[in-house]
Amino acid sequence: MEIEHTFGKRSKKPADDNAPKRPLSAYFLFANKMRPQVMKKHEGSSMAIVGKEISVLWKKASSSDKAPFEKKATADKKTYASKMEKYQKTANYKKHQMRMLAWKIHETKKPFRKDEDAPKRSLSAYMIYAASVRKQIVSENPDIAVSEVMKEQSVMWKALGNSERQKWVDKAAAEKKKYDTKLARYMKTADYQKYVEERDAYKLEMKEKRNKLMGIKKRARTPTKAQKSPSKKKAKRSARRSRTPKSSKSRSVSRRRRSAKSPKSPKRRSRQRRSEKRKASKRRSRTPKASKSRSKSRSKSRSKSRRSSTSRSRSAKRRSASRSKSRRRSSSRRSKKASE
Repeated sequence: MEIEHTFGKRSKKPADDNAPKRPLSAYFLFANKMRPQVMKKHEGSSMAIVGKEISVLWKKASSSDKAPFEKKATADKKTYASKMEKYQKTANYKKHQMRMLAWKIHETKKPFRKDEDAPKRSLSAYMIYAASVRKQIVSENPDIAVSEVMKEQSVMWKALGNSERQKWVDKAAAEKKKYDTKLARYMKTADYQKYVEERDAYKLEMKEKRNKLMGIKKRARTPTKAQKSPSKKKAKRSARRSRTPKSSKSRSVSRRRRSAKSPKSPKRRSRQRRSEKRKASKRRSRTPKASKSRSKSRSKSRSKSRRSSTSRSRSAKRRSASRSKSRRRSSSRRSKKASE
């Protein structure tokens, strides 16, 4: 596509300069030999007359006279074929093929010819004024170039006032109305209809060529639901009904009822719990600031009460430990005195 953009409107077929040159045919080898003799006979004559004379001599020549030229042409053709086989394996040949493909695609994008029978477009206000002033500029300056005449016209148009310019604008509007009426009449004729048919056929042909060059294949479109006939649908339904026996239908109904009565699976319960947790978190986030402060104060008070309870339990444990120690000491003293 990048190569294709480099081609213009009047682009010619790209030539491969690196490719081996094509060999001459037997006739052209004969013509190259006979041309200087014929040009001496017909001095000052054109090349067309010389070419006609050579073609007459070739037709009159016998097979024995033509044989050496034909032999040379066949030998040259063989050497050209061997060279071409080697060249086709090179990178330059691949580049040229890509350029040729791009040129062929570019040729398919050329617009269709203009309608010669259609009425001509009306001129703009500036173009009408330029046509009226051109003769005066050329008569005053006979040696002036065409580009300079166009510059002078544009300068004179810019120098016009609004009132003077309006005259030319009105003329252009009147001519445009005439053109529109002529075009509306022409579009109802058979010539226009024929032109439209030819143009559409050309566009379709170019599109098919372009798709072929680019390797785009047409996909077979499947019919939509609206396009399908209702009779086919009915036939399919009746076929399905005929295939399924009554017993299978009763089984399917019983299975549906069982599934409806059966309790929810643990997966569904877990999903419900998750949804309940999410709802609870959303409610907490929606609660105002005052309630939040209250909850904070409550949590603080709870933590303080817990700390006080833990400190009390620790002090009670210490007291009980000290009492047990004192009892042990007293019991040990009594036992010593009794032994004494």
